[in-house]
Amino acid sequence: MFFKATLYTALFIFILGIAYKICRWFVNSVGTGDRNIAVSQRIASGAKSILAMIFSIRLFSVLKVLVVDGLLQFRILKDKNDILAWVMHFFIFAGFIFLLVFHALGPIFSVAVYPDYQSTLNPFMFLRNLCGVLVVAGLVLAVIRRTFTMKGRIKTTGMDVYAITILAVIIGSGFLLESLKITSRAEFEGMVAEYSDIDDPADRLALESYWVDKYGLVAPTVVAPVSSQTLAKGLELHETSCLDCHSRPQSAFFSYSLSRLIKPFALGLDRIAARTAVRYLHFLACFFGLAMLAFSKMFHMISTPVSLVIAEVAKPYQNHAAAANRQMIELDGCRHGGICHEQCPVRKRRMQRIEQSIPYSPMLTYSGEMSAAKLGSRKVSSSEAKDA
Repeated sequence: MFFKATLYTALFIFILGIAYKICRWFVNSVGTGDRNIAVSQRIASGAKSILAMIFSIRLFSVLKVLVVDGLLQFRILKDKNDILAWVMHFFIFAGFIFLLVFHALGPIFSVAVYPDYQSTLNPFMFLRNLCGVLVVAGLVLAVIRRTFTMKGRIKTTGMDVYAITILAVIIGSGFLLESLKITSRAEFEGMVAEYSDIDDPADRLALESYWVDKYGLVAPTVVAPVSSQTLAKGLELHETSCLDCHSRPQSAFFSYSLSRLIKPFALGLDRIAARTAVRYLHFLACFFGLAMLAFSKMFHMISTPVSLVIAEVAKPYQNHAAAANRQMIELDGCRHGGICHEQCPVRKRRMQRIEQSIPYSPMLTYSGEMSAAKLGSRKVSSSEAKDA
């Protein structure tokens, strides 16, 4: 009940936040251009652009932009002076997107790919750990860049600290939860009670012994060495009741390694239901991050791809309503919150449009200095008759 209540609350706040951001795109204006364009005109222009994109042959160009510039972050890679920026962005973005799609939304998307999906089966166990490690590595690189290699050039704000912290808590608690479940006897007993019909205490002990030997379970009832006959019986029961849903936890290389570190404390942690506390921490951190997404720096994960797609499908000229919409979306797409990266995709698109090579001012200063014609992703037409 608590899980569903917090999930629905987070989803409600998330939807409100996204709606608020989209409303700002069509209501607010930046720059010194025409601020008297009716909201209805801007909404109509936005709807027309969306329909034009869906039914346009440029849909493949849109997909290319989403993959090349969005997922693979190749535009950032072009900055030879800061290769670390691309490595950091790619690790965090690619790892997080995979975990979101194939783990958090696994019952929807993973099942579509693999109908017999279980989070405890391979390749999902291995890929989940791999992507989690990618995110952690990206976060470490982000801290290193801000603390050492780019110190003084990158301003660290509260939103930067929040973004790093919430991702670290989500990934860290996920790894810890999985490691606690590997060692937990209570987790094992719950699984046996729910998914098997093993009632004989000797059979339960045989299966438990096999899991201690092969699956990293920590159980006080199993005393080493275990006889080969007991392990053989445990294997038989495992193949009958468990094999279809459980791959070897060694595939979850990071979580399994962590479970070996906590092994001496596993029984005590199991007695105090530590895995329950960590499970609450994990899903509450996820839900909090979801609820705050539209109100934090994390929103650039949505606004930047949207801005790039708009720039890709736009015609050479745009009317003032389309320009006003694009300016606001590009402002949200500034991934550094005012500190522009040399190869930032949004920056590159804008610089190509303005045809200038002057040093690029911080986004907020820039948007206040430049006219509406220069802020849009394409030149603003002199006539409202020319459409985007």
